Amino acid sequence: MKRKEGIGSYFHLESKPEKNLNLSKKLNLDYTVFYTGRHALLHILNEISASKKISKIWFPNYYCQHTLGWIKHTYKNIETYNTNPFEFSENIEITTFATPNDVVLINNYWGLSTMPQYQTNRPIVIEDHSHGWLSNPCLNSKANYCFVSLRKSLPIPLGGIYWTPNPIVPKINNLFKADENFYKTWDLMQEAMALKTKFINDCKATDNQTFLPKFYEVEEALNHNYTFTKLLKNHGDFIESFLNFDVKKIKQENLGLLYSKIKANPHFKIVKREGYTAFGLLLLFKNKTKYNALKTYLVDNNIYPSSLWPDNNIPYKWQHFLNIHVDFRYTTADMEHIASTLNKWLAINFLED
Repeated sequence: MKRKEGIGSYFHLESKPEKNLNLSKKLNLDYTVFYTGRHALLHILNEISASKKISKIWFPNYYCQHTLGWIKHTYKNIETYNTNPFEFSENIEITTFATPNDVVLINNYWGLSTMPQYQTNRPIVIEDHSHGWLSNPCLNSKANYCFVSLRKSLPIPLGGIYWTPNPIVPKINNLFKADENFYKTWDLMQEAMALKTKFINDCKATDNQTFLPKFYEVEEALNHNYTFTKLLKNHGDFIESFLNFDVKKIKQENLGLLYSKIKANPHFKIVKREGYTAFGLLLLFKNKTKYNALKTYLVDNNIYPSSLWPDNNIPYKWQHFLNIHVDFRYTTADMEHIASTLNKWLAINFLED
């Protein structure tokens, strides 16, 4: 494996978007750019609460706990509803648990979900498309609000957006202030990404510890920032330069190759859906020991998966969920390495759970 930075983890710094990966048509979204998806979500909730009293804010019981904990710092009236994050055609009947005075967040799981049909006289609906950026449900939403954490899909230091497909309350202007400390967070992330690029390009470099601690420092800083920061023009321009970057195109090709190569087995299911492009190569386990064993094996082979929200407690036999990145950074040779590594692990662990 010649890709010494490995497969996965944070993006490195791209000088400019690849022209051959531009979308076939411009985004038809009346969006507003923020520094993070969390800030976009908080702005939405503030916009709603400025016009009406929110009784309860409903989140799915399978959700990013860092984001949920961050929102709870400002809004205490949070409730959760049951959903199956691996049943993508599930029809969520929001009126069975929420009233018209409530707000309900619907998550587009891994870009594979069918969004519910929204009726009149219902709660206000927010859709989170952070793991389904550019999916059809994202681009053709019927919700009141949508938001995305863009840095999950694009090689940008920070970035989030929101838009209103079906506006229901007047827009407001949250108080955005210049914040030099927060701008330093952007600079630190950009520095970490640049160091990763240097590590990739420097044939003599052997230590990735120059950039990894900086990535972690950024995450810690974001977890404790609750104010709206005025977006600097050069930062906004940087984010905007990648908004028409077609992140689905290469994912689709890479996933197709992986689906054809990985052997059927009793240890994990590949989470996919015909006609949809998944966020990454999604593996679902029922045995936590096997799940942890494969994670370790992947890292030992320079593949760095992400464990999507392992602290969620859901009552399903198959619930341990792993994502392997397959985005535009990676080639056919990288996909061959992923498939070969998984198949070797399966050969070692051939016995059924």
